[in-house]
Formats: sequence, structure tokens, C-alpha cells
Amino acid sequence: MEEIQMNGHDRRSFLRHAGLGGGVLALGPLAASLAASGEAVAAPAAGKFDFDTPLNRIGTDSVHWDMPVRDEHMTKIVAGMGVADMDYRCAPSITAALQKRVTFPNWGYNIIDGDLFMGNAGNTPFIQGIVAWNKRRYGIDIDPKQLGVSAGVIPGIVSALQAFAPKGSKVLMVTPSYVGFYAAIGFTKTVPEESPMKMVNGRYEIDWADFERRMTPEVKVSIICNPHNPGGRAWTRDELTRYGQLCKKHNIIVLSDEIHCDFISKGHKYVPFSTLDKDIADNSITFKSGSKSFSLAAMKCAWFFSSNPKLFQVTNAASFPSISNPAMVAEQAAYAGGEDWLNQCVDYIDGNLDYAHDYITKNLPLIKTGNKPEGTYLMWLDVSGVADKIGAKKAMDEANAKPQPMNPLTGQPVVTTEGDIVSHWLAKNAYVFMESGSGFGKVGANYVRMNVATNRKTLKAGLDSVAGALKNLA
Repeated sequence: MEEIQMNGHDRRSFLRHAGLGGGVLALGPLAASLAASGEAVAAPAAGKFDFDTPLNRIGTDSVHWDMPVRDEHMTKIVAGMGVADMDYRCAPSITAALQKRVTFPNWGYNIIDGDLFMGNAGNTPFIQGIVAWNKRRYGIDIDPKQLGVSAGVIPGIVSALQAFAPKGSKVLMVTPSYVGFYAAIGFTKTVPEESPMKMVNGRYEIDWADFERRMTPEVKVSIICNPHNPGGRAWTRDELTRYGQLCKKHNIIVLSDEIHCDFISKGHKYVPFSTLDKDIADNSITFKSGSKSFSLAAMKCAWFFSSNPKLFQVTNAASFPSISNPAMVAEQAAYAGGEDWLNQCVDYIDGNLDYAHDYITKNLPLIKTGNKPEGTYLMWLDVSGVADKIGAKKAMDEANAKPQPMNPLTGQPVVTTEGDIVSHWLAKNAYVFMESGSGFGKVGANYVRMNVATNRKTLKAGLDSVAGALKNLA
């Protein structure tokens, strides 16, 4: 068996390097054709907007494409399926608004800066657009005076942790859980308390007995991802109510990350935590952004709200409300004119989830996928079969026997898992990058997370390449 080289790129490494530029060496067949022609021509899918034509992101400092090439020392890349952003051209309303703003050659302070600090931003078109969007699309009533702004959902959650969770206290999560929560917990010097979920009939369910057992006095806050990243659950009203009731009973404040809320698969529903019974909703803070819905992660703009004035005021006081003018312009344009684009995008991604789930079930016997995700554009894949086939345990043990770099967030050595080994192997042998599950909690050790928010051609090319690499193992 060929030796498996470890290059130190797991999700913890990602947190250290995200945002740094990446060079490009050589591209895979699909990406190379895009680079040669600028953009490949593909027949557009039915609808007003084109999600089928590939967009070449190579060489744009893309975490999705450039960083795997750099950090994995890849000689080519067929598909970037790691970090959670989309490969599509953004909604035309956003591009038009930004182009219009760029024509004015001055970037001085905006009124929104002062209004945010003074608490007077409630009547601005920016805030009103967010309030109107949530009311129209999901029936959420947000008091604009109780809506705060942050540079991202995780910075907002950091503010709430700093407000309510003293250093050394515990933060309860059902796991696997989004890696960014661990970053926020590490930054605030709090401690993750993991309640592993159970896989029941192909989908994750909360182990309620274990969940409540972990609600000790040291737990001050619980973070829930709604819908769930990476497990793909669209929580029901009954599940969220039970979650909220238990947290209320044990004096635990709920932080609800609803950044993926616009991506719900057919047959399922997004239930905002803030629409639960008032006594439960009043014990919560919701965090949202257009960064997933409209792929605006680089714009650094998010927001949070609560129906409880005290919770909001304490969180807002711990926050530093600053966003850039382009971020404000982009977010405002998305909510004012991007709904038709988003609706078609959600339908297209739902088709991608169907395609990928069917493909993996039929063609990749070494990879196990549960039910089709109910929400998000992410798939959580059990790769323990691949790990066994490539001797990942031996490679993992050898890697951990060597001195490991320190995780700057936890101050502990980075631990290599079998999921890390599989992620590296796929990058080296299939030229496809999927994110190791190691950063999503202890239960993620034998998993990878796959992002399907790309054009169908790239999705197929990536899966075909994985199938080819695995076939060579036989």
C-alpha cells in the first residue's frame, strides 16, 4: 500500500489558515477546461437564473478551491467540496447594487456606523429590510430595536458567550456539531459539553436522557444549529420545544444558529426557534445572516435578535457593531431583490442532494450516507469503510506518535483521526477535497462533510473521480 502523507490540514488547520491566499498548481480536467476558456458553456437549467454553467473560482483566494490545492499540495483539483459556500454567480440584484455603489469614488464613514453604536439603526433601510424579509418569508416578528449586527454569526455567538458563559463554564451541544462553535468556545475559554446524537432510521435524533443528564450547574449556555450542520436535520417544532423546555428548566440560555434556514429540502420545514411559545423564545437569542443564503461570506455581515430585551441588551453590549459599506449594500440588495434567485437556487440544490444521495447509495459502497439531508447543502458521510481499506488507523497512530502542532484555540496538540486520513487520501487520489469530520466533535472521527452547492457537472465529476479512486482499491 502506498504511504499516506499527512500535510497537517484538518479542520483545526483550516481555522488557522482560513482567509490566507492560495496559489494554484495544476487543475483537474473540468477545472482546467474552465481556466482555459474563462467559463465553460452549459445548457441552463429551467428557470430564470443559470446555476448550471460552471464558474471558475481558481486563483481568487477561494477557501473552497485554492486552499485545498495549497494545503494538500494537490497537483490538480477536480472538485472543492469542503467549506460551506456556493460556486454560483450571486443574485443579479447584489451585483447591480455593488456596481452602482463602486461608481461613487468615496468610502468615508456611513451613518449606519454611528447609528449602530447609538442604537438608532432600527429605522434604516438595512435593518428594515432584514425585519421585512423574516416576517414575509417565515412569519418572524423582530423588534428592530432588538436586532444587533455583527461581522458574522460566530462573532455574534462569541459576544453571547462572553455575556452569559464565564470562563471555565460549559457550553452544551448535541453532536456532531458545527466546527465554528468549537472555535467560539475555545476563544471564550469555555468548555464544550457534547451530547452525542443517535442515528435512528437513517437520521440523527437527540438522545434526550443524555442531553438532560449533561445539564449540570456548570452549563450556562447551549448552542443549537437549526437546521443542523453537519447532520442535515430540520428540527421539528416538537423537538425544538422539548429542547427549549429542558434548557429553561435548567436555567440554560439557548443560542440558535439559523444561518442555513433558507436551505430546506422538499417535504420538510424550517421552524424558527423564536416562533416557539413565548416563555421558551424569551430564553433564546437567534443568529442569522445572508452569507449562506446568498453566498456572501466574504462580506462579513450577520445579525442577531431576541424577544427578550434583557438578553438582547446584554449580548449587544458585549458586541462590537461594525460592518463595511459593501457588506451592508450587498445584504440589503439580497433581501430587497434576491428572493426569486434564492428560490431557484434552493430548488437546484435540492436536486443536487437527490443526485448525490442516489449516486453514493448506488456507486460508493465504501461510503455510507443516511437519509437525504432535510436541510443545508451539506452531506455527512461515514467513511469508516474507506478508512479500513486504506489502512487509516495505522497511518493515524503513526501521525499521533509524532510531535503535533498546537491548536491555537484550545492550546492542546492537534489529534489526527481516521477522517483526517481519508480526507487527505481523497485529495491525493481522487483530487477531490471533502472536509474531515474531526473538528465537529468526538463522534465525527470517521466522517467527512461534503458540500453539494455547485453546478451539476462539477458535482458529477467529483463523485465520478471518488468512485474511480475507490475502485482502484479493489
